[in-house]
Amino acid sequence: MIAPAETKVLKMPGVQLRVSLGKNVVIRVPGADHSYRGRIVGFDPYDYLIVSVRLPGRIRDQLVLGGEIVVKYIHQGTVYGFKTTTYNAVTSPTSLVFFAYPTVIEKVELRRDTRTRCNIDGRLQAEDAEYECLIVNISATGCKATVRAGARDPITRLEVGDTLLAIVNLGTEGTLKLPIVVRNIQREQGLHTIGAMFLDLNDVEEERIGTYLERMRRLTR
Repeated sequence: MIAPAETKVLKMPGVQLRVSLGKNVVIRVPGADHSYRGRIVGFDPYDYLIVSVRLPGRIRDQLVLGGEIVVKYIHQGTVYGFKTTTYNAVTSPTSLVFFAYPTVIEKVELRRDTRTRCNIDGRLQAEDAEYECLIVNISATGCKATVRAGARDPITRLEVGDTLLAIVNLGTEGTLKLPIVVRNIQREQGLHTIGAMFLDLNDVEEERIGTYLERMRRLTR
């Protein structure tokens, strides 16, 4: 499945794909434990797309001869996703994946859900830095994190629509590495409060978050 839990999915023809150079995307290989962040660096409409993305060697080897991938991205605050087949994956002159233009895409409309308050230690990874953070609420579809940073720190340039990797410690449920997309940002006296949506969860991650939420609700009622 492309869509995360608690969603309404609308299927659309691939000709409605909204892409542009530099667009951030998240790529998952079916069966892999993690997803990978990249950006579109080339495309020929209705034919192929090229994404710059760093992949482990074993994953890249699966894609060289035409493996399947799931691609997700954000356009005007809405999640879109599609499955496609790769043409090739190379490491020179940089790490690139070539894949077919989709025939069908899915538009994912998130339903409103209830956030559970928490105090979870975590980290946010961007392309240029990693930041300690505190997750102050979480749900099946997203979270809110606070980060302390100086005026010249790169996180001050973070914008709505940017993607990050949230590393979240759920205690007995383990530590999860979750791609997120920024939905809103509040900044006040060096404290950055980031509201984010999970961009890609696998079944195991969904189950662990659900178990954590159920435990929190049971213990805090």
